[in-house]
Formats: sequence, C-alpha cells, structure tokens
Amino acid sequence: MKAYSPSEHLVKQLSGLPDSPGCYIFKDELGDILYIGKALSLRSRVRSYWADISWRERPKLAVMIPKVATIETILTNSEKEALLLEANLIRQKLPRYNVSLKDDRRYPWLAITYDVAFPRLVMIRDPVRFKKDNPRAKVFGPYVEAGQMWETMRILRRVFPMRQRKTPLFKDRPCMNFHIGLCMAPCQKKVEPEPYDRMVKQVEMFLAGRQTEVIDQLKADMEKASGNLEFEQAGKIRDRLVALRTVIEKQQVFFQSNKVSHDIVAEAHTEKMMSVCLMKVREGKLIASETFAIPLVEKTSWDEAYQAFVDQYYTACEDVAIPQTILLQHELSDMDVLCEFVSGKAEIAVKLLVPQRGGKNDLVDMAIKNAEHSLGQEVNRVTQLDAKVERTLTALKEGLGIDKLPNRIECFDISNISGTDNVASMVSFEAAKPKKTEYRMFKIQSVEGEPNDFASMKEAVGRRYARLLREQKPFPDLIIIDGGKGQLGAAMEALSELNLGELKAGDHEFSIVGLAKKQEEIYFPNRSMPVYIPRRSEALHLLQAVRDEAHRFAVTFHRKLRAKRVIASQLDVLKGLGAKRRKKLIDHFGAFEQIKTATLEEIEACEGIPKKLALELFTFMQDLKNKPKAKPLLTGMEPATEEEGDSIKSVKSAKGASPKRDSLPMVAEDAAQYDDGEIRETSILDQEDEQEFYAEDVEADEERLPEADEDEDE
Repeated sequence: MKAYSPSEHLVKQLSGLPDSPGCYIFKDELGDILYIGKALSLRSRVRSYWADISWRERPKLAVMIPKVATIETILTNSEKEALLLEANLIRQKLPRYNVSLKDDRRYPWLAITYDVAFPRLVMIRDPVRFKKDNPRAKVFGPYVEAGQMWETMRILRRVFPMRQRKTPLFKDRPCMNFHIGLCMAPCQKKVEPEPYDRMVKQVEMFLAGRQTEVIDQLKADMEKASGNLEFEQAGKIRDRLVALRTVIEKQQVFFQSNKVSHDIVAEAHTEKMMSVCLMKVREGKLIASETFAIPLVEKTSWDEAYQAFVDQYYTACEDVAIPQTILLQHELSDMDVLCEFVSGKAEIAVKLLVPQRGGKNDLVDMAIKNAEHSLGQEVNRVTQLDAKVERTLTALKEGLGIDKLPNRIECFDISNISGTDNVASMVSFEAAKPKKTEYRMFKIQSVEGEPNDFASMKEAVGRRYARLLREQKPFPDLIIIDGGKGQLGAAMEALSELNLGELKAGDHEFSIVGLAKKQEEIYFPNRSMPVYIPRRSEALHLLQAVRDEAHRFAVTFHRKLRAKRVIASQLDVLKGLGAKRRKKLIDHFGAFEQIKTATLEEIEACEGIPKKLALELFTFMQDLKNKPKAKPLLTGMEPATEEEGDSIKSVKSAKGASPKRDSLPMVAEDAAQYDDGEIRETSILDQEDEQEFYAEDVEADEERLPEADEDEDE
C-alpha cells in the first residue's frame, strides 16, 4: 500500500479537537461529506483513526481515511444527544461511507396529522421532511410492502372514518365520502372535536400495536351508547368491533400471556448485501414482519451496517412504536446510550437484550430465518436486474454505435411559455435508474421575453459542464439533448467554447445525441442523417424514459416559478405586503388557493401580518374570489397574464390543436400513490443559499419533485 500521512492542516485540526461529546464530519478536498460519526470524546475517537494503523486492514477505512481533508465537529451536551444528532445528519446528508436507511425511498410510512384541527391519516415517503412541516404529527412505519400499508389504511378508514381530503371539496355540503360512511364530515361541522379526537387516538393505538386497548375502548363506547338508547350509534361501533377482530384474528399468537411486546431485529448478509428482519410482537401477537435490504457499499462491514440500522430506526420511530423489550441478534457498541435514549423517548424503561437461550432466543432464530430467506430473494432480484441493465445498456451502445457503455446518462430539456419563466432541466441516470441527487435545474438568464430554445439549451449545457470542469468532477458517458439538429447544434457550440468539442474531458470520452420526439430520430454531431432504433428495443425505451423524465422535471419547475410570479403580481397591489410577508403567507397556508378561502381570523393568525394588513388582504381576496373565472386555455394550465393568454391562443390557432397536457407519467419506479400532495422530498445540499433556493422555488405542491438544486455559477 502507498505510504500515507495526514496533511499539515489536518494535523492541526487533530491537535485542536475538544474532549467533549458530539459529532464529527469528515470531508474531502471538494468539501463533500465522506463520513459522519458520534463520540463521547471527540478528541479520543477522531484521533484513533490516525493513531491506530490497524485501520489499514479494514477495507472501508483504508479507502476513506486517505481522502479526508478537513474535519468538522458539532458539540453536544451528552452522548445521547450525539446519537440523535448523528442519525439526523446521516438522514439529511447521506454521506458516502455511512449506512443510511433513508437512501432508498421505496418504503412508505403512515402519519397522523395532529397539526390540524381534525387530523387525517396519510401516506408519506419522507418522514424527516414531513415532521419538519408537521412537528406534532405521529409517524408509523416504514412499511416494506406497500400493499400491506394500503390494506392497513383501507381497513382503518373503513372502521375509523377520519377526514380524508386536505381541503373541502364543497363549501356548503359534504363530499361522497360522508355519504358512504368513510368520513364524518368535520368540514361541515357534522362531528364535535371531542369524539373525533377520541377516534384518532384509537387509530394511533392500533398502529402502535395496542389492539386490545382499542377493543376495550370500543366495547365501553358501545355499552355507553346502548345504555343511552343510541342504538344506531351502538350498531356502528359494533360493526367496527367485528371488522377489527377479523383483522386481529389473522395474527399469529406466540405466548399465553397477552402482555408480551417485543421488537426482534436480526440479519443475514453476503459480502455485498445485508437483509435485516424486524419483527413486531404486540400483546402476544405478531403484527408485522418486515425485511430491509441494505447494500454493503464502499466496503462497509456487516456489523457496522447492523448497528447503523438499529441506531437510525429507533432514533427516527415514534415513541408510541417502541416496545418495552428489543431483542437483538448482536451486541452494539453503544447499547447503553441507545437504551437510555429510547427509554427517555418512549417514557418507559426499555431493555435491549441479546438472548442466548429460551423462548426469546427462539424468536431471534425465527427472525434470522426470515432474514436469510429475504436475502436469497434480494440477491436473485439484484442479479436478474443487473443482467437486464447490462443487456439494455449494451443494446443502447450498439444501437448508437458508440465505443463506451453508457452507464451514466445526462439529459437536458427546456420549458417556457412565450419566453417567460424560461427554465432548463437536467436529469441523471446511472445503471438505467434515476439518480435524483444529481438532478439540476437552471433559470435561463440569457433569454428574456422571447422563446429561444437554442440559446437556452446552449446556456444550460455550458453552465453544467463549465461547473464540472471547474470542480474536476466526472463527465457522463452519454449526453442526451431533447430536440433535433438545432438543439444539438446549440449544445455542441457550448461544448466547443469549453474546449470540449472533441467530446473528451481529460481522459474521459463521452458521446452526445439529440432525440427528436416525432419519429424518435436520433441525431449525432456532424451527421446529416438520423439514426433509428427499433421501436420495441429496450434501448429506445431507456432513451424515452430519460427524455420524458427530463421533460417532467422541467415542466414541474416551470409551473412552480410561474405560479409564484402570478401570486406576486396579484398581491403587488397591496401596500405593506412585500416579498418576506408573501413568503410567510405561503409558508403558513401552503398555497395561494388556501389564502383565497381563508377567513379573516386565519389570516390574522399568520405570523408577521398586522391586523390592518390582514383586513386589507381578506377584502382583496374576497373581491378576487368573486370575479368570474377565465376559462383555461390549456389543459392543466391557466394564463398568468392577459398577454400570456393571447400568446397561448396564437399557438393554438397556429398548430390547429391544443398541446399535450404538461404533466407526464413518472419513471416506473417512482410511480406510486400519493395523498393530496403530502409527500415531500428532502434536498441533499450543503450550501445554505442552495437550500433556501430549494425550499422557496422547487418544492412541489401537487406532484412529487426529485431532489435537486439550481446549478448556478458561483
């Protein structure tokens, strides 16, 4: 192995480390986060990486330690606080050499929205972001099997008719959910808060595994209603009891005592993959058995991955989901700290045990068998998927006639209406799958007031690859330009200005093509005739998926910017309502439509809005609401201004037909059911200004938006 010694700057940082509990962050020369860890003594723990040369024998550390250029520390009051901070930082930053549960967003969660007067039961994908927006919410999961989650939600909505819609469908009458018994219509004040809140608490207890308590409460409610001669209400409660008992009877009973509640966490692993089985036994019944596939990337050891899973799972889960005993397959290095943390969180004495014999050990053995079975299935799935990806990329390489396998692909698209809100998107695919941490969006600056896709494409491509050159980051194997010869020529002009006209960045060669929609024609630089790939080819399907994802991403960003401009222009007439107060209104209400329907008291409750301004805003919104609504000129889109509407009309008359709807299906693995726009993606950005841009400009209201930032020049 090549001799390694830390830099002078790193030596100074090591000598100045505090002897306090906290978290440490390793970064490379570019400032990218490599690893996040916790320690009771930052000085002792961090110095041990360099003082003890045994790290050279550990594959992951042998690769990571020589890359460390700087060390950052965050001090905490205790090791328990450091544990929680470490888990949160790992979920937010997704460091390269850490194991992260949140890297795979396949897993759905259920949440109860306690931040509103009448809570709802919703499905979410990002509990961290959701809890940030809804701090009082209770989150349950994750559910590895989406079908199991939807079945649970279906049963709960039938038994406990909680509010389903985020906003009322009608102002003066309940929607169909009320008439078919799936909602109690709190929006029309057909239920009092007290019985509704009691029902919500029963849903919470059911999701936490306390079914016996729910049954006992429902029995008491039924007897009370019957005693008050409210036989119709008693009949409804009886039907709930029957439905719940049917579900509970399907669950296997392990123990004679109904007081036993455990979590069992076991694993099985190969060199590259780990499968963790989490079994939940509540009141003697198995209520869930879930398996999590964790790739052992960057030479991560299985014991480190197992500990990371346990730490992150129990620092993220709700207090009501933590049982009195957690049975583990292996000892953890921080077992005492984790035990203290989860006990404080759940407000009960929680035990972490590694059983060696008896009935508890039998439960661990059962979890191990489930983990081994799941591991075999996951290995087979990954093997088949890798073979399909290899076959598809090889077909694409041969179809395009390029020299290199296009493992990493980047695609650009432009979106605007008559030159306004002109934006470009860039999506990235690796191994035929979207890599959303690499998605980028561009506010086009060189074109204003007139549509010029060529100049816009030139700017976007130029800015993207100028940054890659400046930061010495790797180039993609294939660049796709959404468009024909003109767009491709503009992209080549941008590359030529960066001395990349030979399609070579250092030692890395790449290819670039233009993909025209009409006949799926593929254009190459310096070739007059297009290339065609067979319509049924997997290679063409991949190109289309990448192109369509870039289009969806661009249109979503364009619509978001356009909506903000419309709101700003409508509210500009009010004196005293500047950009900061407008942002507070949007943050408080969530969308412009909610401001229009808000009462005076609700507007006054918004932080930073004086009563006088609230009254002016309320009056303005009432006048705006009573104006006749213009008929949309495009499906799914309304003109922001009169001039814009005229331009859309001219486009329609010129083409003779309405353009296609601007919302496209998402890539297959992203196609999931969402609930009223509750799902949010967490931005993976380091710089504060980029985070502010993401929160203000990118977060989608009605459709999921991948992680991305604006690729601005510094």
